[in-house]
Amino acid sequence: MATAAQKAVPDLAYEPVDLGGRCEILPGSRLPDLDSPAGPSFVARSKRERRTELFATIVETPVPARIEMLATLRGLEHPHILRVVDWGTVTWPLESRRRFAIVFERPAGRRLMDTLSDVRDPMGEDVIVRQIMPAMLSCLKDLGSRGMTCGALRPTNLFFRDPAAGGILLGDCVSVPPGYAQPLLFEPAERAMAQPAGRGPGTIGDDLYALGVTLLILAVGRNPVRALDDESLLQSKIDRGTYITLASGVRLPQTLIEPLRGLTIDDPRQRWTVQDLDLWLQGRRLTPKQASTIKRAGRPFELNGQEIYHCRPLARALAAQPAVAAQIIERGDLDKWLRRSLSDDARAEAVQAAIESAGAGSRPASLEDRVVARTCIALDPAAPIRYKGRIVMPDGIGTALAEAVATGGGGQQAIAEILLAQLPMFWVSSQVDFRPEHVPMVQSFDYMRTLLEQTGPGFGLERVLYEMNPALHCLSPQIADQHALTLSDLLLALDTAAASPVHGRDPMDRHVAAFIATHHKRLNDRLLNPLAAVGDNTRRLIATLSILADVQSRYGPASLPNLCQWLVSLLDPALKRFKNRRTRDRIKQEAQRLARDGSLEALLKLLDDPQTLKADERGFMQAMQKHESLTRQIDKLKRGIDNRGVIAEGTGRQIAAVASSVIAMAMLIVIVLLMAGTP
Repeated sequence: MATAAQKAVPDLAYEPVDLGGRCEILPGSRLPDLDSPAGPSFVARSKRERRTELFATIVETPVPARIEMLATLRGLEHPHILRVVDWGTVTWPLESRRRFAIVFERPAGRRLMDTLSDVRDPMGEDVIVRQIMPAMLSCLKDLGSRGMTCGALRPTNLFFRDPAAGGILLGDCVSVPPGYAQPLLFEPAERAMAQPAGRGPGTIGDDLYALGVTLLILAVGRNPVRALDDESLLQSKIDRGTYITLASGVRLPQTLIEPLRGLTIDDPRQRWTVQDLDLWLQGRRLTPKQASTIKRAGRPFELNGQEIYHCRPLARALAAQPAVAAQIIERGDLDKWLRRSLSDDARAEAVQAAIESAGAGSRPASLEDRVVARTCIALDPAAPIRYKGRIVMPDGIGTALAEAVATGGGGQQAIAEILLAQLPMFWVSSQVDFRPEHVPMVQSFDYMRTLLEQTGPGFGLERVLYEMNPALHCLSPQIADQHALTLSDLLLALDTAAASPVHGRDPMDRHVAAFIATHHKRLNDRLLNPLAAVGDNTRRLIATLSILADVQSRYGPASLPNLCQWLVSLLDPALKRFKNRRTRDRIKQEAQRLARDGSLEALLKLLDDPQTLKADERGFMQAMQKHESLTRQIDKLKRGIDNRGVIAEGTGRQIAAVASSVIAMAMLIVIVLLMAGTP
């Protein structure tokens, strides 16, 4: 049963919202204690399991939920993971738009901590060792075996499974990308440096780190660094290490020191693994792992009054001041410090190679930024890519791009330049440890760069956006509020938009074209080329109709009358292909009739029918030939009319000659007769 704090009184002002005919959500019954970083939560009911208490989270973040995980988690009957019941897009009355919703089974108990500033009784080491550790280890094992990470393990996302029987439940880890809502405290330094949307999925090792920090907080009953802001906390992690930062000044149970130290080691190669924690829980005591010593320079690198002794803080400082950094690099100050003060010739050579590679195949305008970005990668290979204010792990670029486009806050161009400058590939090549997932990552980024270099509709940054975020809804300004996740949803959204008195000029904008090209795997990219035809509205319209008709025939829905009518209103350029006025009028009337039926394919056949086009062309040629024949006759008559004086004079002369001849002949006959009659 839900606790008293989680109960909500339904507000009859709102009707229940249907979710696929399987569940309904009560917009007036808010559950603030179950709110997620993704958005607010509300009471939900299953139409099949009436006895199961449910709640729904409405996703309002600009980044997509982890839709690819939902089916797996619904089928995962794990006693310590919040059960996913259903999900889908709903028409949300509180905002008059469509939103993505995820329905969960309601936890029976409260959160272990409501906020990270809470102070609670320290949790007994027996509870930690016998309940929390095994439960969370089991969760991470099951997620890892399915190729998933959690990215949301923290005290505020853990629930008491049953107030009476005890037990712990891991909360929502699917409504936002991994690490997106995770406080910096629970992220290793490398991921903590990245912007939340650019952290990427991470690894199970990152989740184990979060588990170590969570256990330490529960063991002492409070967040020991709650007085530090994020920047101070991150700097302390980098300078002193996580364990010392968190454990200094607090008293930890002696039994827990070993696992807490092992789980919070900053070097991922030295950090405890799932197997290590499993062995410890079985009673095996492990050889203590010491964090690798970070090389310290004999003399500091001075930058704006700051003395820096290590490569990581130096890389952060240079990235924060790219203009100053570019001058330092150009003068050779960095190379001298690496070789003389740090005595690291290998790092100096890596930096030099980074500088030399920065100018290959890129625009001179951004050369300084590329040099600084590559230099920072060479100085600190495990850290995120830093470029023009964007700080992203390579596998977090897609989510960062989605956030930048959805919020309109800028940053899209910088991310595009990151891809064009091949910074992700350089990051991979700079890593000390090669991982198998790097191979498909490099192939993917090479493909993204190819798409970016093509600027027509269906390509460019929009195509990269949807290729890297397959769970992202279409962000076309015309239909963004409709939250179209599939091609069928897309056509329905366009049909809805077409019914509005105010809609775009053309249904096929750059976002729609890119969304279709990404999700319609059978669509040949060459069919997108006519969409870029400048000044050829007929070719563009036929291409638009062809693509949308193919989508409708393959994915539905069967009828789209409003969208058809929208396209009919754009027909004038296409009708000009038909020379016969009667044919044009007939086709226009037929198109109006077909639009009411809502079939794009029928409309396409009418407008792009080869037989009709050939017949019209034949009729046109015949008319042209007849026109030429009549023209020749008219020209002949015109010439005759223009020469009528000459014709009259010639005719007169002919008549005069004939008359003279006749008179002469008559006179000759008379003379002959007269002469013949003379005696």
